[in-house]
Amino acid sequence: MKTKASFSSRNARMTMGFTLLEILVASVAFAMIVLVIKVTLLESLELRERSQTRMDKLNSQMRVVEVMEKDLRQCLLTESIFASEFRGDTLGGGVSRTDQLEFYTLSGITITNQPWGSLQKVRYYLEQPMNDGRTELSEGLSLYREVTRDLNPSVQGVILPQAIANRVSSLSFQYYDGEYWQENWDSTVDETKLPVAVRVRIEFLRDKPQSENRSRSSREEALPSVQSTIALMSIPQIEEEEADGESPEDDI
Repeated sequence: MKTKASFSSRNARMTMGFTLLEILVASVAFAMIVLVIKVTLLESLELRERSQTRMDKLNSQMRVVEVMEKDLRQCLLTESIFASEFRGDTLGGGVSRTDQLEFYTLSGITITNQPWGSLQKVRYYLEQPMNDGRTELSEGLSLYREVTRDLNPSVQGVILPQAIANRVSSLSFQYYDGEYWQENWDSTVDETKLPVAVRVRIEFLRDKPQSENRSRSSREEALPSVQSTIALMSIPQIEEEEADGESPEDDI
């Protein structure tokens, strides 16, 4: 009888289900698991968003360099009045520089209803951003690409300045003469020639950190920058040098 009674009491406890304490413990454990999953998911989404933002900024900065590379690779220097100079000046000093470069290039787009061809005058320089109502452009400088399409000296040319980059802190050019890198270049002085290559470096301001820890670490990091070395097309000046000298066939 005792065995039967103990067996029936054990079955009764098993059919009663979970106690309130067990339900609370299970609920807390489930809530903790959900919280961990939520935090992990939010951090992953935030990291992905930051990475995408950085990639977008880097791509836009590289597009600026690609425009400059296209202009410089097709630069032209002749003795005519339409493509007579290649001039680069160093402005500012130390870490922050605001250089400017002016030259002629064949990178212009030919339009059927316009009187000018592919030859155009291009100038790169830094300037305070124009007031267009966007407060994020109040910091740093803007990199401008100034284009002159009508090169007729008797007519006032149409100059089209365009800001191709914002929040710039420094713009520097260096010019390779075949042996050394020069800080300035003026084709109207000494010999009329182009540099062998041009090195361009653009530094940008850092983004504002969202926390104090990131602010401390960002101060120690270098400014974000892009750099490129462009070899110039020197066919025009080679043709002029060959025209000035005698060919080997003339000596025979």
